[in-house]
Amino acid sequence: MTGDGPRPATGTLRICALKRMVALWLAVVAHAAHADASLPAMNSYGQPPFVIAGNDRTSGLARTFVELMNDALSNDLQFHLENLPRRRLELTLGNRAFAGVALFLAPEFVAAPTRGEWSVPVMVDENLIVSVRPLKVSALDDLHGLKLGGVAGHIYRLLGPAIEQGRIEREDAVDHVGNLQKLCLGRVDFVVISRSELAGTLPHVRCPQGFKPQAFPEPQVIVRRVLVRLPSDGTRAVLGAVAGVACSEPWAAALSRYGLSTVGCQHKAFAKAGDVPKPGKGRPAPANDGDG
Repeated sequence: MTGDGPRPATGTLRICALKRMVALWLAVVAHAAHADASLPAMNSYGQPPFVIAGNDRTSGLARTFVELMNDALSNDLQFHLENLPRRRLELTLGNRAFAGVALFLAPEFVAAPTRGEWSVPVMVDENLIVSVRPLKVSALDDLHGLKLGGVAGHIYRLLGPAIEQGRIEREDAVDHVGNLQKLCLGRVDFVVISRSELAGTLPHVRCPQGFKPQAFPEPQVIVRRVLVRLPSDGTRAVLGAVAGVACSEPWAAALSRYGLSTVGCQHKAFAKAGDVPKPGKGRPAPANDGDG
């Protein structure tokens, strides 16, 4: 016999290799089980800045918020981002067995009363009228005879009656990018878009004339919150985490990149911009146009 000592039997080597494979497999299964245990954080806003345009549909404010929320929660209560159309979100919320959260909703825009608890505000938004040529809009009647650029599937509640009566014409695009492009080309006279989505979409649209946003005659403010539907202990933990994230420095920085803020925070990052955006005069009214 040569060498430094006896060589392990072939059977022993196989057993050791098998044990290593089993250990690796168990680790993979455990990791997958932990991932599967996370709960859905539903986001129905498929436009920038909530979801960044392009192939990476997990970027944007939605992902940032979920990551910050997970950091504030224990490891056994975690969430994964789930982007889905608004109709699917509403159907999911109609399922009494659903457990999870729905991001950036305004209670007045939820189709029907729903179970769950609403968080503190996480963002103050606003629906705006945007045009290329100057429009003087002191009352909604000033929009009669004009063509609205809409987004397919969106409901424009405030303008709905005038659209149905033919006083405002509506022509739809697939998304906000296409809608603003049509506005730039003069194919529509104005669009209605939230302040957040306008800020997120503008980098993707080139328009030499520039866009002219203005508030509605009665500013249409949207206070966005998180709807939490979990057992009571989980609900308390998530509501506490959301409250912490809503006024945190990282979230303030994420919002400020789009000129946004929230309310109810004493944080200096929010105080610089002011608690509520003030694009127009008058007392802000709850938004009732667009999808909120």
